[in-house]
Amino acid sequence: MKIAQLIYNYHPVSPESSRAIYSSVGLLTNNLVDRGHGVVLFGAGNSQTKAQLVSVTDIDVKQKELPESLTRYYFHSLISQCYSQAAEFDIIHSHFSLLSAFYSRLTETPTVQSIHSPFKDDLRPFFLRFKDNNYVSFSHAQRKQMPELNWVANIYHGVDTDFFTFNPSPQDYFFYLGRITEDKGVHLAIDAALAAKVKLVIAGASYLEEGYWHKFIEPKIDGEQIKYVGLADVPTKIEYLRNAKGLLFPSQVAETFGLSMIEAMACGTPVIGWDIGSIPEVIQEKETGYVVKTVAGMTKAIKAIDKISRRATRARAENFFSVEKMVTGYERVYARVIEESLKKKKKNGFKK
Repeated sequence: MKIAQLIYNYHPVSPESSRAIYSSVGLLTNNLVDRGHGVVLFGAGNSQTKAQLVSVTDIDVKQKELPESLTRYYFHSLISQCYSQAAEFDIIHSHFSLLSAFYSRLTETPTVQSIHSPFKDDLRPFFLRFKDNNYVSFSHAQRKQMPELNWVANIYHGVDTDFFTFNPSPQDYFFYLGRITEDKGVHLAIDAALAAKVKLVIAGASYLEEGYWHKFIEPKIDGEQIKYVGLADVPTKIEYLRNAKGLLFPSQVAETFGLSMIEAMACGTPVIGWDIGSIPEVIQEKETGYVVKTVAGMTKAIKAIDKISRRATRARAENFFSVEKMVTGYERVYARVIEESLKKKKKNGFKK
């Protein structure tokens, strides 16, 4: 198949990116190339990929430090470049949450569209306008946010289980990995760790302008029981995941998936997550972790973490969340959507 992968040029694509969207697209793209498909990646000019790279910038837009109004022009420039070449492809896979929908009906080449973020209320009318587009969900929970959309497949994210390796003997700490914002509930993880009297290592980007860091996080960091290590690169992240007794995932928003959960599980590290969005779908209760609703529940789960088999946790990652399973899923949905598109063209041609 000839496949276009289209993603925001805000950050560079790389399988080793610390940003989930860009690492997932990098992993998918490289594996599609390895399987013999002709893949073109439309993304930032400094992306790292095995595919042919097409860009409208030499570096990612983030490094240009542009106002948001100009940033969107770079997004539209990249999208329009992709769709101007649409006839060269059998299918376009867009990772733009919404913007590419305004272009996808302008060509006969079919598009499948992945939504990487929760649906915002102010954007729902636009999604409804394009509800017949081909949407791929990352979890069944994601579909519940907008069941009106034409969901053509559900494909879980995949993790390279040769890269995120199993560790049966963790060290004595728990780990939080992700953005340090209020909707991610980092303060709840801290409260639970303090109540359970365990060590917690926190890794991720903080946003000083939000005030959340100063008010809820920084005062509780002592460098001993609660430790902040900044934005960890991939090798560092893997070491923290492999050696943690458990990953705390206290998100307060309906996550579409939660990539760090399966990265932890691939290492054999159980996950304790909040009962919201995709989290109960990813975690197998009392087998690969615990699903909780309160800080008290998370505290109790922390104390019971040794009851979870790290080998069973690893096995679930291998069986349900491997990169091989993910790529095969996309190959199948691409082929089906292409076939349906060809049938539709033939039918319309016959009518004429």
